[in-house]
Amino acid sequence: MRVFVTDGDQRPALAITRSLGRRGIEVIVGEARSASLASSSRYAASHRTYPSPYADPRAFDRFLDDLIARERPDVVMPVTDVTTYMLARRSKELCQSTAVAAPPFEAFDFASDKGQLLRHAAARGTSIPRTFFVSDAAAVRRILPHIEYPTVIKPCRSRILSDRGWLSTMVHHATRESDVLRLYDTVDYLASTPSMIQERIVGPGTGVFLLCDHGRLLTAFAHRRLREKPPSGGVSVLCESIPVDRHLLEDAMNLLGPLGWHGVAMVEYKQDHRTGRHMLMEVNGRFWGSLQLAVDAGVDFPYLCYRLATGESVDVPSAYAVGVKSRWLLGDLDHLLIRLRGRRRESFPPEPSRLRAVIEFLRRPKRGSQDVFRRDDPRPMFHELRQYLRTQFASKALAVSK
Repeated sequence: MRVFVTDGDQRPALAITRSLGRRGIEVIVGEARSASLASSSRYAASHRTYPSPYADPRAFDRFLDDLIARERPDVVMPVTDVTTYMLARRSKELCQSTAVAAPPFEAFDFASDKGQLLRHAAARGTSIPRTFFVSDAAAVRRILPHIEYPTVIKPCRSRILSDRGWLSTMVHHATRESDVLRLYDTVDYLASTPSMIQERIVGPGTGVFLLCDHGRLLTAFAHRRLREKPPSGGVSVLCESIPVDRHLLEDAMNLLGPLGWHGVAMVEYKQDHRTGRHMLMEVNGRFWGSLQLAVDAGVDFPYLCYRLATGESVDVPSAYAVGVKSRWLLGDLDHLLIRLRGRRRESFPPEPSRLRAVIEFLRRPKRGSQDVFRRDDPRPMFHELRQYLRTQFASKALAVSK
């Protein structure tokens, strides 16, 4: 059996490659560069360099058509929002030649619009942060008197498709009215596309991860974030497997089940430390950054998703190990550097002192493993370290030139 995995520089692509490769499945890894994190793994059979789906989506589509015709993969597994969108949109056409491990396009597109999703969730009784839905910059001034600070400003979509390719967006923070006005005056995608202005929820983050078969739950997994990058809230750099909260699972399926969700999804919540209530933050309809933790704990989502895509029976585990930790070392290093350089933000639990942050970084987590480094497969770690150092040196050189 042969699988083509996109976005080889992403950590989930590495987890997928290791999972499938260990089971004797031939894994072809694709990326816009000539080498990638996942393709450097011993479990990758080969690498294919493709046109950037971000910069030239049409060229990527042509590459994919050619690859499927020439190499006939049994399954194509997208990893990022962009490649999942592009494959899901063409899944009916592509499925004549290969299986596509992506949710139905209508469901994925709906969940990818955070504004649409949160409105839908709130109508079904899910708790969400206090949110103002903003259509464009002109609508902001009408709600300014009602905003409480600090506040969080989010585009409704993490990626926006334009005539020039895919535009990446980001989350912004504002502490006063002038910050809000400046952002909507200077950031093009905030001024021209739907966005949200939300209360800032301080508390621990919890992820509920699902595998569904046309709206029916097959298996679930959960973790909590112990450290994030940036520390105020972002991607997990140290996380721990926890039991699935029954109420959160019911809530997640209440959202995804009616959409006929098929494949994997991550439903992200934050627990407000003031009230204890879990607030829905977003749904990611693709593989997530801490995928390796689920595999280590006993839920092999990549292999289960592969079997689902090929129409084979999916034997889900009856339980998984709780208390297993996974650490993304270089991401955790960035977390530490931000702590040492930046001003402290309100967080829960309270941010440690700089000395304490160093001590925690140096302490090896109990029952923990590295997300990227594995003794039987060390090359991805060296690849990632080279890329990290190049980025650091390039950013310093740019700062000096300015």
